[in-house]
Amino acid sequence: MVQKKKPHKTARQWKRRTLYDLVRRIDSSGSAERLRGSGRRCSVRTDSNIRLVDELICSQDGQPGTGKSPREIARQTGISRSSVVRIAKNLKLKVFRRHKVQSLTAADKLKRLNACKRLKKRMTQRTISCTWFSDEKIFYGGDAF
Repeated sequence: MVQKKKPHKTARQWKRRTLYDLVRRIDSSGSAERLRGSGRRCSVRTDSNIRLVDELICSQDGQPGTGKSPREIARQTGISRSSVVRIAKNLKLKVFRRHKVQSLTAADKLKRLNACKRLKKRMTQRTISCTWFSDEKIFYGGDAF
């Protein structure tokens, strides 16, 4: 069974109404370009809202962890969460999620210090040259894949 090839379109199929609108635009403004300011107005991204989001999203000086999440900012200011994220993106800020982590007690810190001291004692010039350090949880040396 032989398939027929569709004829290739060489020119755009313009609708008559589109051509009339284009001619009317060229006659009125002298150009086919969109007029400046003719798009949808930015009702939320005002200078005051941008400053407000910038203040709330960043941690205060000397107080780390005081920056608010986009959801908290949206709840406090009445701006939608997506607009808050868009404003942060325009300010070249990244919005990170806070994660609860375990805090180290004094006993944990002491255990870590003692372990590091024991490790340092075992390290000699000869053993350090054949020691591999990795920040991976599982580390395979050589071709043991």
